[in-house]
Amino acid sequence: MRVLHVITSGQRRGGDVFASDLAAELDTAGIDQMVAALRAPAGPVVPYPGNVRLLGSSRRLTPGINVDARAVKALRELIKRWRPDIVQAHGGEPFKYVFAADPRRRPPVVYRRIGGAPSWIKRGPRKLVHAQLMRRASRIVAVAESLRRETIALFGVAPATIRTIPNGVSVTRIEPTRQRDETRHVLGIPHDSVVTVSLGALSWEKDPMAQLEIARRVLRARQNVFHIFVGDGPLRGQVEEGIRASGLSDRCFVLGSRTDVGDLLTASDVYFSASLADGMEGMPATVIEAGMAGVPVAAYSILGVPEVVEHGVTGLLASQGDIDQLSRHVVELTGDPSIRRAMGEVARKRLRIDFDIRTIAPSYVDLYSNLLSAG
Repeated sequence: MRVLHVITSGQRRGGDVFASDLAAELDTAGIDQMVAALRAPAGPVVPYPGNVRLLGSSRRLTPGINVDARAVKALRELIKRWRPDIVQAHGGEPFKYVFAADPRRRPPVVYRRIGGAPSWIKRGPRKLVHAQLMRRASRIVAVAESLRRETIALFGVAPATIRTIPNGVSVTRIEPTRQRDETRHVLGIPHDSVVTVSLGALSWEKDPMAQLEIARRVLRARQNVFHIFVGDGPLRGQVEEGIRASGLSDRCFVLGSRTDVGDLLTASDVYFSASLADGMEGMPATVIEAGMAGVPVAAYSILGVPEVVEHGVTGLLASQGDIDQLSRHVVELTGDPSIRRAMGEVARKRLRIDFDIRTIAPSYVDLYSNLLSAG
């Protein structure tokens, strides 16, 4: 079986990180694979088996369809030359390019839908266009059951063509290489303090300014707490300025995009997220990574988050957009080490079984095999 993975750039962000984990696991199963990236990464990259073919997409897009014609042509030629049995599109943008390159779906196309629908495509002509595009997929994989239901209800996708396969994470990738105190020493954080952490791009859908507001409240309430932002993005400058304006520069740090996430999670005590439901990842890998590392999670109860975090057992969930409730949850967790330990231990045991990429990858092999048998 030959599988062509189409990704955005190979940068350390949700969909491309999953594609890396999946490709590595499929490689151990003897599946022949190739990876095509729409454009070059702007930061640290994740590894893939073999070489990544760069399609060369730029910001000069064709009006109306918003794709780079040269990248579409490069992808079309790659499909003709390499002749994959399956094309796996990791996310909405790669799927759009795959459809533009080969609208006949020969070979079959699997679209991995990783995020909820933003408000601007939930109505009007844009909704119709997206519905028509999704119906062109041979199969759709929703990363959360809530996302599968949304896809059927909002876009009229036939239930038989869409399947829920949860997000997955390579446990090996997040194993620490340093001891907890060593990492804290490098960061200049006292070994006996409490550390909260936020992982992910500093972009609008993650709402890092809301994360900063939560950090402000928690750090004011708990003098022994430090917060670290792990990630980069267009709002980094605003976050750093907000930290300075709040007088928190000695206890709140922006670390940028990192390759040592396992070390940073091991050095942390609580993970929290304030991501928006509008355009959010259906099942954020960062929530899974934190739980696998034994770190309890505080987050909004939106999309696939409750499918990972059990309220009161492996973390604490707040109503969507309720920053007061979410802040109280983080304050509660930072003040009670026994609750943190209990929740973290349950999360570690559960998530390392249910969301390990070794558990998830066989579902993709089964999907690919069934699709080829049917066709």
